[in-house]
Amino acid sequence: MIEKILANPSLKGVRKAGKGWQAVCPAHPDKNPSLSVREGDDGRVLVHCHAGCATAAVVAAIGLSMADLYPPSNTPRKPPPAPGVSRRELSEAVEFERTVLYVLRCDAKRGRGISAVDLQRGQLAKTRLVLAGGLL
Repeated sequence: MIEKILANPSLKGVRKAGKGWQAVCPAHPDKNPSLSVREGDDGRVLVHCHAGCATAAVVAAIGLSMADLYPPSNTPRKPPPAPGVSRRELSEAVEFERTVLYVLRCDAKRGRGISAVDLQRGQLAKTRLVLAGGLL
């Protein structure tokens, strides 16, 4: 899963860093590696530009879609974290779900076809945002 991202020729300067990897962010002119990539506990690929690029922009610059950050649906997933989720974790989750919806809206505006899987993922994002406190 994560190998598909790290091996992408658009991603330059990939090197191991802690529990993940660092690379030069392809979404902005970057001289020093500012992109962090690692695999989450649930199998998702977590992508974060420390210079502030949106995850959707980074993924698009690599030539992939947000769906490429998720494991196939037949991959066993770890159970969700306990109810005591920190504010930071909730904030990051909300930002991620909003990004999913943003990418789908951008694709729709550009006339790109949206698959049934993407529509389902969009509905899941909406549901999660509502459950997070009406943050839609």
